[in-house]
Amino acid sequence: MSTVALIGSTGLVGSNILTTLISQPTCTAIQTISRRAPKSTSAKLNAVLEPDTTIWASRLAALSPQPTTVISALGTTRVAAGGIANQWKIDHDLNVELAKQAKAQGVKTFIFISSAGTGNMIYGHGPYFKMKQGVEDTVKGLGFEHAVVLRPGMILGEREGKKGGTGEWLNPVVNGLGRVFGVGVRDALGQDAVVIARAAVNAARLVEEGKAPGEYWLLDSSEVTVLKMSRPLLIGPPSGPLPPYPFHMEGLVIPGFGRGSKDLGIPTANLPVSPTATPWLDTLPSGVYFGWASLRLPPSHPDYAPVPGSAYSLFPMVMSIGYNPFYKNTVRSAEVHVLRKFSADFYGVTMRLGILGFIREEKDYKGLEALIADIEFDCEVARKSLERAAWMPREVGEEGTLDCGWLLRPGGEEEGKGEEGKGEEGKET
Repeated sequence: MSTVALIGSTGLVGSNILTTLISQPTCTAIQTISRRAPKSTSAKLNAVLEPDTTIWASRLAALSPQPTTVISALGTTRVAAGGIANQWKIDHDLNVELAKQAKAQGVKTFIFISSAGTGNMIYGHGPYFKMKQGVEDTVKGLGFEHAVVLRPGMILGEREGKKGGTGEWLNPVVNGLGRVFGVGVRDALGQDAVVIARAAVNAARLVEEGKAPGEYWLLDSSEVTVLKMSRPLLIGPPSGPLPPYPFHMEGLVIPGFGRGSKDLGIPTANLPVSPTATPWLDTLPSGVYFGWASLRLPPSHPDYAPVPGSAYSLFPMVMSIGYNPFYKNTVRSAEVHVLRKFSADFYGVTMRLGILGFIREEKDYKGLEALIADIEFDCEVARKSLERAAWMPREVGEEGTLDCGWLLRPGGEEEGKGEEGKGEEGKET
């Protein structure tokens, strides 16, 4: 991300992208093309002012040094443009022209800020979404080394000089819903401009670090929300888990503190932790881990769907091992969040865990929203990391190569007779 060109640097999202780029030590040169001067200033910023948008492509070609990454947050409204035809010229035609120019001059990564609803079968046929879809299709088809498209929801934040618009009443409504029903509801409806900006810059950084999930990376609004974090999205090498992993753990699911669903909207299943049953657990640092969980659900359970040839079902999971400083626990616990929505609980069911990697250390938080944001990002890290072939069980995906025989082996049927405390290779530890 050493040299970045930013198009649309004076709008709500673009201005936040610019300030975020300026704060990045790995970003050594930033070039913008805009009709008016950006508010942010920096020694590493070269702001090209050009009121004539019809020659922006040639301005992009003339930039020196040539950017390796181009980010477009370019967009306007129908009212500001003076009609849908003029809006199309900016939101579609100019973005397409700039993307083609970027490809022609050897730009490696192109990042486009699109919109949620693009490609939606119900309301994705409106003119606005057709504009965005046209740009997305062009960016994807040009063959950049990496193309990234962000589809945020409603953009929240105060737009400069725009009073009386929908944003003036929509922002407090969405934020109010978030305070009443939780940040998950707010994030499902819209994202703050600074969140979108951080997600765009973090996506650029992950691409440069070789951690993007593919050449074409499409992020929906939920992924935009979690990508605002500066932590890596992938844990471990593509070749699979490294020693000392995997660790294995087994037990009967027991009631926990009752706050996973109530406070966080993230239900957890607890396993007993004791020096005799799981002595190896004391050697692991407190923090968040990820891997796979197997559950021996009874046939009467509405989610009963065992792996063929086994009594167990397999699910990706993320888990916390430690004291949860935010809640001031005095007893070390193992709380598992299975990355699957269940129709009913499964207390008393045998659960086996294959712990494949460490995500982060546990920490305290100033507020519940920060804790939830970190947990949501932990879940996304686990999902993305486990989607890779060497981290995926053969029984889950055709491309999977991970051996999960320990999780699916017979046994553990009778309550109280689960083989708790099994370590690697299923041996007592």
